[in-house]
Amino acid sequence: MKLLTIYRIISYLLVVIAGILGFAVLFALLLALANPALLLSVFIAVAVVLYTFSSFVFLVKGVDGKQKLRSRMKDFIKVNAYVSIVFAVMNIIQAVSVILTPTILNDAMSQIASMQQSPTPLPAGTVLKVVKGMIWFLLVYGILLSVHIQITFRLLKQHASVFEQDASAS
Repeated sequence: MKLLTIYRIISYLLVVIAGILGFAVLFALLLALANPALLLSVFIAVAVVLYTFSSFVFLVKGVDGKQKLRSRMKDFIKVNAYVSIVFAVMNIIQAVSVILTPTILNDAMSQIASMQQSPTPLPAGTVLKVVKGMIWFLLVYGILLSVHIQITFRLLKQHASVFEQDASAS
């Protein structure tokens, strides 16, 4: 029961973030159409959004509402969860490496500042604090997403009866 409460809290947090990420992905998709190198990143972000919303539907309708869900929904959650694991691990590794080696961030910020032709309206210290805040946010988000995925797999096994069996499987 305690695990389900933690899962529910994390789910609501992730749904809010997924909503924001979903809007960002729409704009990124437009950019990716012009620059195909961005397509992989966009598809990974889309999978994270799809995982978050589909696992939320599983929680609300299947676990809480005791409604039957299609067996394809279980597969859909699993496939997007695997891609989301890659996203979460990448976020965690990148955030930890930048946090443990702050010279990486300082070098990147100085390179960005030297490449800009016009001065930024924000002082460099403020920009650095915002970027550090984003890095910490991505670390926490990656950890929450990883924990959520682990609990989702556990709940998918516990609530296997929520998913309808295909007629062809009988």
